[in-house]
Amino acid sequence: MATLKVWFDQEPDNDLGTGDPAVLVSTAEELSVFIDRVSTLATGQSCPSVIEVSVADDPYAFPIVEAGIGAERGFVRVNGADALRITQGDPDAAGTVRYDLQGQETLISAKTEVPLATVRTVLTAYLEHDGVIPDDFPDLHPADAV
Repeated sequence: MATLKVWFDQEPDNDLGTGDPAVLVSTAEELSVFIDRVSTLATGQSCPSVIEVSVADDPYAFPIVEAGIGAERGFVRVNGADALRITQGDPDAAGTVRYDLQGQETLISAKTEVPLATVRTVLTAYLEHDGVIPDDFPDLHPADAV
């Protein structure tokens, strides 16, 4: 299992304190608690947040993951050296959904939103597979196919 470095809400006035270091996650339980925290915060925000996740020991040697985490739904995008993979929700969904990436509006296709349980499954796979989610992982699809 890899230790993950998670960047989220890097503001001086948040509960992480001045300087806002990345959050380190080493177990599935710590990851679940973190996802719950971000999801709970989403209920009081105008749009859900995006977190950025990498392997702490060597963040540039592994795919970097962006995950939108809302109260009930979200998305995951895995930016690998060879491919961009993303979650796929309702293939008939139209338009875009607004997320917040550290104070910047980020629009994602509504087709990529999935239940929060799926977001949790993908992020847990990233943790448990040492930062490399298998190519045949059922909850991720090539971005050009979504």
